[in-house]
Amino acid sequence: MPPTADESLHSVLVTLAMFALFGGGIALLVSRMHRSRPGFAIGPAALVAFGLRVIAAGLISLTSVSRTLRGGDEVIFQGKASLIVETPLGSSEWMNALLEELHVYTFALQRYMFDSPELAMRVTQVGIAVIGLVLLAAAVYELAGPRASVLAMWLLALEPASIFFSSLLHKEANMLLAIGLVALGGAKVWKRGEARYLVMVVVGCLIAVATRQYAGWFLIAAGAAILLHAGLRAEHRTAIRSLALVASVILFAAIAAPTVLNASTDENLERNVQRPQEHNAADNSNLKLEQVNFSTRGAIVQNLPKRSLDVLLRPFPWQLGNISQGLGLLGTAAAYAALFFLIRTLYRSWGSIMTRAGPLVYLGFFLLMAYSLSSGNAGTAFRYRVQIVSVFICIVVALWRPGERHASARSGEPAVPAEPPRLEPAQA
Repeated sequence: MPPTADESLHSVLVTLAMFALFGGGIALLVSRMHRSRPGFAIGPAALVAFGLRVIAAGLISLTSVSRTLRGGDEVIFQGKASLIVETPLGSSEWMNALLEELHVYTFALQRYMFDSPELAMRVTQVGIAVIGLVLLAAAVYELAGPRASVLAMWLLALEPASIFFSSLLHKEANMLLAIGLVALGGAKVWKRGEARYLVMVVVGCLIAVATRQYAGWFLIAAGAAILLHAGLRAEHRTAIRSLALVASVILFAAIAAPTVLNASTDENLERNVQRPQEHNAADNSNLKLEQVNFSTRGAIVQNLPKRSLDVLLRPFPWQLGNISQGLGLLGTAAAYAALFFLIRTLYRSWGSIMTRAGPLVYLGFFLLMAYSLSSGNAGTAFRYRVQIVSVFICIVVALWRPGERHASARSGEPAVPAEPPRLEPAQA
């Protein structure tokens, strides 16, 4: 039954309201950050990122293959949200969703407050995702300066797979926001050695755990590694504040160690990691991944590199079997390009990688580990890879020094990495 005129008008008004709310919110966030960060001129790129993703979401919804392109998980999550809306606000169903399925809680809240149509919910997801990209660009600013942050934002804005997956009614937008918070908080701690920026890292980790728990734990590990390394860096070692950072990491490790050890017992690894691998290996689709052994800690160490390559490289272009997979070719090409430039830049920056991009390196490494353990097929890995590629782009830009190698070649001297510009302390 087609919607009535009142229903259509309501859908249009709610969608426009979400567009104005998040578009204006992104512009306000960038403006506020610019006041404390001279040269942080990412406003045009951020608004292009938002606009492109909203337009793409609308155009895809108009096609007859939109449901096939987006997969069946959206239907499941929307169904859960509809069931929650039928219960009183604040009930156990709402609280469980808030703590365990934050993305479903977001969908339910929009339905409850605005009776949001599907496109309005997609605009919200786009807004959340773009805020995460803005935070990633701000992390690049902290590590490499204003020009690098602008370049990073443009590359993140135009990355094809991100344009598509940012509007999915799924977990990806929340995860991009969580990654952005951990990246920016970690970069601030890295450069300033002040424990107060730990708040951003904690909030990002909580969002990740409430959205995708296993990835959240790896994000916590990345945050802990960043804080510990930052506290032990030479320029911070003599400061009292570095002791607070190191103490925070040690305290967290003492609290989390029993949970991590229990989760990595042979019995739990067999049930939670290995059996899903065996189930996916029995799938006859063209995107299935070969079965690997993750049943023990030793097997994980041995087989994780192979599965990491699967996450980074598959599906290969010749494996794409339908229109949904074929449209992902642009995203695959972008991922391959990011990986090529990452390897090239890491090689050229050897010896100064951690100094110039340490927080992003830890973040990319632990995200790759998380998704390598959990990817059941190449299609799922393709969706996960959007987050990894976003971090890779930021690493490449943070390490890139366009003039240093040419200058050293003319002078006949070895290239010396330029120190990132020293900036005045910025407000959180």
